[in-house]
Amino acid sequence: MTKVVGITGGIGSGKTTLCKHLKKIGYAVHESDKLVSNIYKKPNKPFINFLKKNVSKDVVQNYKINKNKVANIIFNNKIIRKKLEKYIHKEVKISREDFIKENYKNKKGVIFVDIPLLFEKNLDKNFDIVICVISKKKIRTERVLKSKKFTKEILKKIFKSQTSDKNRRSRAQIIINNNKTKKDFISSAERALVDCLK
Repeated sequence: MTKVVGITGGIGSGKTTLCKHLKKIGYAVHESDKLVSNIYKKPNKPFINFLKKNVSKDVVQNYKINKNKVANIIFNNKIIRKKLEKYIHKEVKISREDFIKENYKNKKGVIFVDIPLLFEKNLDKNFDIVICVISKKKIRTERVLKSKKFTKEILKKIFKSQTSDKNRRSRAQIIINNNKTKKDFISSAERALVDCLK
């Protein structure tokens, strides 16, 4: 039987690094963030129309989406944010369910699904095990700002919209701390894998 493992954690905690490592050593991994990134990078017409109608016409120019403009709007308007999240989550859910079905069919032993808002959306009941990557807020802030994905102001609002590490620790079956080097993190991930394979 296929074991479905959920991966979650706050922004900048190291989920992407963990997923890259899992794929490198041969595991099937579904990455929500990667899918969302592709939705924005290669938007289809329905998504463009949705943004123009529900977010702002200013966020789209020549079929290119300005993600910073989108972020500025949605983190200052809860109603617009919920509409956009609902649209995106529906697309991600379809892709995720297809991924799980396909791997069940292929009788894969363990598969991994990365969902940043797994606890916020109460999806933990859908997984056999949930791994949570935990990292200090200061370190996460440095990582995100270094990547220049978001401004400090938007990042603060993202932190506010996500659950606490206390809640994550109480709900996850496996915790991987990521406050030191990448090498230490990967070593911790390898130890966590042993628990997943039991």
